[in-house]
Amino acid sequence: MELSPPAYTFLGVRMRVLLSSLQTGGQFSMIEGIMPPGGDGGLHVHHREDESMFIVEGELEVTIGDTVRILQAGSSCFTPRGVPQRLRNRGTVPMRGIVVTTPGGFDEFITTAGMPLDEAAAARETQPSAPPPSTEQLAGLLRLAETYGITILIPPGA
Repeated sequence: MELSPPAYTFLGVRMRVLLSSLQTGGQFSMIEGIMPPGGDGGLHVHHREDESMFIVEGELEVTIGDTVRILQAGSSCFTPRGVPQRLRNRGTVPMRGIVVTTPGGFDEFITTAGMPLDEAAAARETQPSAPPPSTEQLAGLLRLAETYGITILIPPGA
């Protein structure tokens, strides 16, 4: 019997690690994310990995550097490492997308910072909206992100 890939909730986004960096020899990681309406990843920079995203369902406002675009289902984008990015669901339905980071490693941040979901919770398409992190939680998240080569420039929801 094959087990389902591990799933986590992180800042209100359900994230399922489809392929971990451990499974790919560090070459890449692949993560499915389902962001509820109003979801916001904050403005941040990945210093260690490039990020490619494909939108499966819904739409997503994507900021890459100085460019802001609305991606619809079937669209994709690429964010090179070192370039600020922000992902926000300003729509009325959940957005489901696939993220590939090269090299791998972002999956390790998710498994450390996220809250593991059991099979029943992971099977739900969306998670209840999470309140913005408290000042203490945000301080911890900023420190943890830095250890994984991620700088949070504007926190989620700000």
